Amino acid sequence: MAWLAVVSSLIAAIGLLFTGYQVYLLNRQARQDRRVVLDGVAVAWRPVQAPSHAERVDGRSTWQYQLVLVNPGRLPIDDVHIRWFFPCEVVRLRHDGITDKPRSVLTLSAPVLVGGGERTWDRWLQIDYSQKANLAATYAEVSFNDIDGQRHINRWPRRQRRPLGQQESNHES
Repeated sequence: MAWLAVVSSLIAAIGLLFTGYQVYLLNRQARQDRRVVLDGVAVAWRPVQAPSHAERVDGRSTWQYQLVLVNPGRLPIDDVHIRWFFPCEVVRLRHDGITDKPRSVLTLSAPVLVGGGERTWDRWLQIDYSQKANLAATYAEVSFNDIDGQRHINRWPRRQRRPLGQQESNHES
């Protein structure tokens, strides 16, 4: 009967090891899921109206952009700030007709964005029409606090785009 106790203890130990390994895997997956959710807080933009020519004497044209901030996670984020970087100076046209000073960085904010939520901004901008081809270099950084109060900064697009025609190579010339 002593061998039965030994076998039983061995089976119990193997079960405990298996359970511990499963808990380890679940915790690792939870950490990975949290990282993906926080890295997935994204900002995207698109021109709703893009001009086909220079509309003003100074060469500027009016563009309407829609910018969307998305929180893919289940939990809210707060103290959200977006810095939208342009490769040239832009002038914001406000709804009341007032124009801001030319600048290459626009800032947008939201106090809180609920989990699974999104926030949309419409912006009318005057941009030098000759800079149209350079607008592909536009990018944004979104900074926010997670539910634990930790600050995060995500950049979109994640890396600088290459001009068309340039290929990535894995060898040196």
